[in-house]
Amino acid sequence: MRLQWKYALIINLSVLVILGTFYAIDDFAAQRDLHRLHLRDVENGAIFRQVADTIRVQVEQEIERQQEFNRQRLEGMLRQLTETATEMTDVVDINVTDGVNARISASLVAGKDPANLINLTEIDLFEIQRKAVQVYNMVELPGQGYGTEIIVPYQVDWLNEFSDGSTISGVIQVLFSTPDINRYIQALRWRHFWSVVVVILLLCLVIVITTIQLVLRPLEQLAQIVRFAETDDLDALQLSYESGDIGRVTFTLVRMLKELKASHQKRIDALGQFAAGAAHEIRNPLNAIGMTSQHLQSVFAQETVTTEDVEEAKELLSIVNTETRVLQQTCDHFLALNRPQQVNLQPTSLNDLLAEVMLGITVVANEADITIENNMETQLPLIEIDSTLIRQVVVNLIRNSIQSMPKGGRIFIRTSLKKAGAASRVILEVGDTGVGIPKNIQERIFEAYFTTRENEGGVGLGLAIAHQAITAHKAQIEVQSQVGMGATFKISFRIPENNPHL
Repeated sequence: MRLQWKYALIINLSVLVILGTFYAIDDFAAQRDLHRLHLRDVENGAIFRQVADTIRVQVEQEIERQQEFNRQRLEGMLRQLTETATEMTDVVDINVTDGVNARISASLVAGKDPANLINLTEIDLFEIQRKAVQVYNMVELPGQGYGTEIIVPYQVDWLNEFSDGSTISGVIQVLFSTPDINRYIQALRWRHFWSVVVVILLLCLVIVITTIQLVLRPLEQLAQIVRFAETDDLDALQLSYESGDIGRVTFTLVRMLKELKASHQKRIDALGQFAAGAAHEIRNPLNAIGMTSQHLQSVFAQETVTTEDVEEAKELLSIVNTETRVLQQTCDHFLALNRPQQVNLQPTSLNDLLAEVMLGITVVANEADITIENNMETQLPLIEIDSTLIRQVVVNLIRNSIQSMPKGGRIFIRTSLKKAGAASRVILEVGDTGVGIPKNIQERIFEAYFTTRENEGGVGLGLAIAHQAITAHKAQIEVQSQVGMGATFKISFRIPENNPHL
């Protein structure tokens, strides 16, 4: 899974889990509190209605006693009632209207005029006029939070003697403080506040942990790798690679850096071997040229030069010329590894080419007590190759085989035609009964400057040049060997489907 999708998935799932948990806890707490408030409201409702009825009776009695709606006396009676009656402790205000309307005619709180209205809707007035019922509401009290409102109608008989039959003389609004509701609302606000804080902190924690695990820690590993790479101390690097994109990149980077370091070390070692071999290859001809030049100089330093001295000088110059050609050939080998191999492809009979090579190498093989055996495919088609390069490759392989059998042995040269569907290949195999090649170095034998014959002056260019020549032909070369059982080099030339020589 890509990093961005994994990161988004973890964050979104965390948000859903945290918000879902918050909602479940908050819903449970809200239902519990609402149940408690409901029980408390039922309990308070009965008390508040009883108090409202007491106030209604007192108002009706005061009006009947005065035989008029006397505001001052009515307000005085209300104040005295709330001060003396213990059940009136929760009463905040009492408003009385003269008639069934919302205009306040008398109030417990001084300073109100008829312009002040009680919280009485048209529906409330209609219900009061029609059924003479009480109105029970929750209202917001100025500066005191929420409270309970009870509106009850009152009846004074003499006030209705000229009425149309209605028995309601006015309404009384009683406002009660409800600290339970206010405490609940305040607690609810604080609970929501702290819940939001906790949710934010949890989300921040999830984001921080996720970022550290998925981004920062893998990036720190990358930075650590860079620091170790700068100090060239990757071998001391111990990392437990994280899963995910950055973890895979980190693992790949470490592997690439170690491979590059190993490859670089191999090249340094190969350069050291090359320097030693090249010095040996160049030093021998140079020593011969130097000694010959000194001898030639002593010949011509004589006062009289005879005919024999001239002939000797010619032989010495011939030696110089031969050693110079050796140096030129060595330099050509070095240059061949550092520039693209140019091939001159011509239709060639591989069997005929191998016959020429075996003819030229037979003398050397006989001197080494080595027998060359061949098994050629008679129906082999012509193939497009550079005969000069392939001849050089085969000669190098045969010479390597001869050098691997210091006590004599056999060399096998085989050709065959392999068909696989529409594709065909010509196979050339050169094998021997020599000492073989250890498995741990088989993958390196085609590297330039790699040799196992440093003591014999080997430079490690023969198989490298052979591999380069085979690759230039778009062919493949591979080795099969076991220590003590010889080695076989197998070269596979691909034949195009439209080859006219098939």
